[in-house]
Amino acid sequence: SITIIDHPQNPGYPAYWHARPYGLFAANPLGQKVFSDGKEILNFALKATEQATFRYRIVVGSGKAPSAAEIVHMASSFQQAY
Repeated sequence: SITIIDHPQNPGYPAYWHARPYGLFAANPLGQKVFSDGKEILNFALKATEQATFRYRIVVGSGKAPSAAEIVHMASSFQQAY
């Protein structure tokens, strides 16, 4: 199983997620306008000397997939770490 956790300090949190049948699975934290049919808009821009950090926790496991409670715990500990 693969679990990807978005961090609340990321620009555009919570990110819009999408998957495609050919294997693409992606977070799009800057796609509010497109994915909300224009109801949400994020005007995110950086000046030449600025930077942004996007944080995600990726958990890869084999065997039994984590339960919802385990995922909530992983997300909570990730949010508190940064």
